[in-house]
Amino acid sequence: MYQIENTIEIDRNYILKEDESTYHSRCSGELLQSHKRYRLIDLFCGAGGMSLGFSEVFGQPFQSVWANDFNQFCGDTYNENFGPHCVVGDIVEILEQGKIEIPKADVVIGGPPCQGFSLLNKNRENDPRKELWRPYLEVVEKSGASIFVMENVPQLLGTFEHGEIVEAARSLGFHVWQDKLIVSA
Repeated sequence: MYQIENTIEIDRNYILKEDESTYHSRCSGELLQSHKRYRLIDLFCGAGGMSLGFSEVFGQPFQSVWANDFNQFCGDTYNENFGPHCVVGDIVEILEQGKIEIPKADVVIGGPPCQGFSLLNKNRENDPRKELWRPYLEVVEKSGASIFVMENVPQLLGTFEHGEIVEAARSLGFHVWQDKLIVSA
């Protein structure tokens, strides 16, 4: 049994059967045959690696509707691969100016900059990038998304900012789950 947030117990066998069923549906193309497409926003999108993982190329029923990165080259690459909906610019300024409407979405994905938490950054204490999770959650709220996936470095877990992220997400009505993803060859 898994225990989530100390209140809900989930039978591991149920999760595995559900995952296996979804996997077979994806492999057979059944997921894409359903005409339901989940609207996706990708923040701090770079060239679109996370969007690719959520795309039809990998058998996923997601349609990218909006993206953002502050780097013009990344935005151009994203737009070339996923359509012309990546807005290039500082997300903080975009939200403050209010000139661009955040579209409705089912899911928001992205990885706010990790440099503020990385052990390689010797000046991480006062790094302003540690606060970029705030506009990320503002987009989650404005889009009406019911799910978000935020990726970052393991050093974020257990920090003051991590606690703030969890509390802010809960205040928006989300149940929060976090863990380290370990990939082995």
